[in-house]
Amino acid sequence: MAKIRRCFTAELRKYYLEAKCYYPDHIVNLFVLFIMFIGFFKLFSNSAVRPNSTYYIGFVYWFYANGIIGESSMAISSEKQSGTFEQLLIKPTGLSGILFCRAVCWLLFQSVEIILVMSAIHVMFSIPMAFSCTVLPVFAITMLGLIGISYFLSALTLIFTKTASFISIAGYLLLFFSGVVDGRNIQSFAHYVMPLSQGIYISRSIIEGNMVSVFDVGLLVLNSLAYLFTGLSTFHFVMRHGRKKGISMEY
Repeated sequence: MAKIRRCFTAELRKYYLEAKCYYPDHIVNLFVLFIMFIGFFKLFSNSAVRPNSTYYIGFVYWFYANGIIGESSMAISSEKQSGTFEQLLIKPTGLSGILFCRAVCWLLFQSVEIILVMSAIHVMFSIPMAFSCTVLPVFAITMLGLIGISYFLSALTLIFTKTASFISIAGYLLLFFSGVVDGRNIQSFAHYVMPLSQGIYISRSIIEGNMVSVFDVGLLVLNSLAYLFTGLSTFHFVMRHGRKKGISMEY
């Protein structure tokens, strides 16, 4: 536990120093996020009908999902490209633990940007946005399932190094088939197999004051844990295979 805590502190400090040194990049990211979310509201909402106060939830969840599933893969690819991947393998904390800490740090820093952007949109365009702190545990559980997908893509990166195409495909699938662009609480097939869809549905229901069944919460927990376990198991299997075959260091 102490190793994980030290690893998390180190990764958090690294993200902070990068944000401090390369702040122009983060300023640009804020403008890009602002334009992207405005585009979502204009493109996917009916111009004749004002979006309800939970309409933004799907897009925010998708932004987190699209980033979190590729963060670890891009980190491994970058480390292999720069020739520093071997240094990760000799650290006291296992590679899976390092990737988990990086994912959590990424979530924290991106949350600051999301809050700034959504607040600006709310003030400038008077778009209603309701929120409840009860959503935070649902969000955390949903992100665990997405981290499981991230581990799976990281396993592919250990073998093929470049997996940007896989990440792009996964991002578009999540955008159009997980209830992101639908402002209504409609349960489709994706609701029963995708943690992102379940997280969006439950979060909207909570904010709107609707009852959330134990079945829905249990399904989210079960699916998220299943994704996390499957992704982590696949990652460790590929790691063992890579050590034997020597493919983990190749770029």
